[in-house]
Amino acid sequence: MGMENRKYKRVPFTVDVLINNAVLVKGIDISKSGLYVHTGRSFPAGNIVDVTLPINALKISVKAKVQHNQSGIGMGLKFVNLHEEQAEIINQFIESYDEKNHGKPAGKKQVLLIDENETSRRMNKSKLVMDGFTVIEATTGVEAINILKKESPDLIIMDVFMQKIDGFKVLAILKQSPKWKDVPVIIFSSKGTQDVVEKAMNAGASEFLLKMMTTPVKLSDTVKALLG
Repeated sequence: MGMENRKYKRVPFTVDVLINNAVLVKGIDISKSGLYVHTGRSFPAGNIVDVTLPINALKISVKAKVQHNQSGIGMGLKFVNLHEEQAEIINQFIESYDEKNHGKPAGKKQVLLIDENETSRRMNKSKLVMDGFTVIEATTGVEAINILKKESPDLIIMDVFMQKIDGFKVLAILKQSPKWKDVPVIIFSSKGTQDVVEKAMNAGASEFLLKMMTTPVKLSDTVKALLG
């Protein structure tokens, strides 16, 4: 769905979604403007597809444009020409989710994933959601701090090299706060020199993972281990 849709709140949508009345995919999240699904099939970007959405007791059929697709990982879809009634059903679902769950479904662990890289973030979010976690996304340290004022994640995954406020500063803020100091933090970085690793661990990180050496499966397994 891309950065243009970040102004719309996304909520988990972990249900089976039917594409073109033939391909069953697993929903990941949904917003007023589109949804993200997990799929092993390849759909060319720009294609218009038919999407059947099971929302509560209803099934609605909508048109959507493929924004981007990574085979085996996920696909971003943007709704096209929604009817007023369809838009209202989707909006009501999103609003009711917030009222019932306040962003954190009962029994599910919540992870805050901070990463400027859209591809990396989506790949890892897809696996974490498939493994039963609720995932909140942030692209910058500033955005993450604002999210933390409203949400209480069980674990934080964070890059250290980010614009405005880098991960070291965010980590320092977390560890100085009585509310956040005990939340496990995984540093997930593209750079892993010895001095960077030592600086992160000395600042209070629970684990340091190098992006190029860490698959979504390994990241999810590390989250599971830290959360018991």
